[in-house]
Amino acid sequence: MGHHARPVPAVRRLLVVCAHPYDATFALGGVIGAFADAGTSVHLLCLTHGRRPDPTPRRRIDRARDLGRAVRRLGAEDVVLLDHSPGMLGAATTDELAAEIQQAAAAADALLVVDATGRDAHPDHVRTMRAAYRAAAATGAVLYAWTLRPAEPGTARQELMVDADRERQRAAIACHTGLPEDDPLRSRWMRNQDSAERLVVLRDEPLLTPANRPAGTP
Repeated sequence: MGHHARPVPAVRRLLVVCAHPYDATFALGGVIGAFADAGTSVHLLCLTHGRRPDPTPRRRIDRARDLGRAVRRLGAEDVVLLDHSPGMLGAATTDELAAEIQQAAAAADALLVVDATGRDAHPDHVRTMRAAYRAAAATGAVLYAWTLRPAEPGTARQELMVDADRERQRAAIACHTGLPEDDPLRSRWMRNQDSAERLVVLRDEPLLTPANRPAGTP
């Protein structure tokens, strides 16, 4: 288990819900690795096979293989990919997506998504976040969102700063063999190399004890 100065919250089982495969590594990889380091059982549900429709089935297969390798590098136990069309999550109702997430989250203490509360959020991320919120409310789970945006002055949202596991994240990103070296995803990720990540609590948590510190320890 890892010992971080700013550890993740205490979570026994975490379900990570992603709209696209690259969300799990480029966006959430540092946080997923930190939860795994802390002893959390991490599982991943990805709603699509990519950012855009694939011209050939082979690319879907390759991307699924790469994601499977990547999540193992992050310390997650498994990944399930659903067959929704990328860019078209709006074609499914929030209730439909929430039901799929709820089924996967039946034993989870907490869920983790990409924050989609900003005005420039991708529509697939918005739909994923809303469905995850509904699933978390139905199961009583905590809902965290990874975000790059600090809270605006006067807002009441609860934020946590946690140490990221960049080593695991880099190893996971290297598994995406089909992603070109000049893809903008890579350059955007390189601009975010701070040692910590920001989580916002979208649905209240019952306990804030770090996962690698016993309850009751100051």
